Amino acid sequence: MKSKLLTMAALAAAPLLSAGFASNAMATVELQLTSGAATTGVIVGSGGIVSFAGLVGQWTINTTNGVSNGPGTTSIDLSSINATSTAGAAPLTILLTDNGYTTPVSGFTMAGSGHIVGTGAGTVTFDAYTDANTLFSTATHIGTLGPFSAGYNASQTFNVTPGSNPYELTERLVLTTSGTSGVEWSTDSSVVGNVPEPASLTVLGSALLGLGWLGRRRQTV
Repeated sequence: MKSKLLTMAALAAAPLLSAGFASNAMATVELQLTSGAATTGVIVGSGGIVSFAGLVGQWTINTTNGVSNGPGTTSIDLSSINATSTAGAAPLTILLTDNGYTTPVSGFTMAGSGHIVGTGAGTVTFDAYTDANTLFSTATHIGTLGPFSAGYNASQTFNVTPGSNPYELTERLVLTTSGTSGVEWSTDSSVVGNVPEPASLTVLGSALLGLGWLGRRRQTV
C-alpha cells in the first residue's frame, strides 16, 4: 500500500515538472496604439515580437516594441521608446496582448520604469489584465502602477491568478501630456507570472520518484 501511495505521489509530480520546463513555442503577440480618434488598428507580430514606428494622432512614436515569451513562459514586455507629443495631444493608449499561456502561476509581478526626455510634463499609468484566453480582454485586473509624473522605477507583486488555462495577458500603458510644450516619454513595462523555480521542481520530482522506486524495491525484497 505504501509503495502504491509513493508511486502515485511521484506520478503526481510529473505535471509540476512539465510546468517548469514547458515549451517556449513562439507566440503571436498583438499591439494597438490609440490617441483620440486616431489608431493603428491591431498590429500582429511574428516570432513573439511586434513593433511600430510612426504617427498616432499628435504623437510621434520612434519605436514601440512588444515581446511575448509564451506559451511556456508567462511574460510580456512593452518598450515604448521616445513617444513624443505636441501640446494638447489626446492621451496615447498602448495595448500589448498575447494568449495561449499554459504555465500555472501563483500571481504576477508588474515592473515599470521611465522618464521624460528633455522638457515637458505629463503622466504615465501602467495597468495589466488577464482573462480566459481572449486577446485584448480587460476582464480581470491584475494591478496598476502609477500614475507617474516624473522619472520612476517601480515594481509590485499582485496575488491574482488566471481563472482558466490557457489564459491571456494584456498590458495597457497610457501616456499623457500637459502644459503648452508637449512631452517626450521613454518607458518600459513588463508583466511576469510567478512560478516555482525549475531547480526546485527538479529536486521535488526526483525525490518523489526516488521514494516511489524505493517503496517498490522494498516490497519485492
